[in-house]
Amino acid sequence: MNDDDIHSLSGAYAIDAVDDAERARFEAHLAGCSQCQAEIASLRAAAGELSLTTITAPPPSLRAAVLRDISSIRVLPPEVTSEAAPAPKLVTPSTPSTPSAPASLESKRAERARRAPLLQWLAGAAAAAALATGGLVWHPWSSGTPAVQLTATQQVLHAKDAERFQKKLDAATATIVRSPSLNKAVIITTNLPAAPEGKVYELWLQQGATMVKAGFVPAGPSNTVLLHGNAATAAGAGITIEPAGGSETPTLPPVALISFV
Repeated sequence: MNDDDIHSLSGAYAIDAVDDAERARFEAHLAGCSQCQAEIASLRAAAGELSLTTITAPPPSLRAAVLRDISSIRVLPPEVTSEAAPAPKLVTPSTPSTPSAPASLESKRAERARRAPLLQWLAGAAAAAALATGGLVWHPWSSGTPAVQLTATQQVLHAKDAERFQKKLDAATATIVRSPSLNKAVIITTNLPAAPEGKVYELWLQQGATMVKAGFVPAGPSNTVLLHGNAATAAGAGITIEPAGGSETPTLPPVALISFV
């Protein structure tokens, strides 16, 4: 497998559409290729954005537009710098002609060619959906360096002034990451037991002596949630158990109260 072939596996690898042999070869290549690492991170970020969207009916023109454009879209591998590119081999007239590729290699290339339209369609659909929700702003088939626009949650987690505050709740953990410059905070929960039937975990920001609604923790033991409201002025954050749909003010003592001091 040459350099172009291994680079072209990035899209298939991102959606787990490679076999075991291709995965092993690509992961060995990925460890030393920053361009493929950036492309994989971008494609997975697109997949993450898709999981956060709500279901809406697509316009009737979307299917026709995707089908029309598929034939004109070609996924390009990341550009390889001249320093990393192998020197071209000179072939003299006396050099024997290159033997044909083994049948197994030909079959692998045929398989990649067969699923290429599917990968192109998935990449186009992911980019279109991400654009509609304010996510990624680059096309996977662009020949330029992909530029990723971070979500609000990712901006907080990667902010230079990010502060971390953690609270242990028996086997569970609640971690707040706050960025004063962005006025936002994110809560990360792990091993959180399910709320009682008919109840939900509601989030709060402590503004002075008042607890202000800041969202909900979705079902599941581990979640990352962006809190609503101005976290820069908050003295802390809390989690309470409330009736389904939430409450305007906490009705029970907090399950966790995390101070920002």
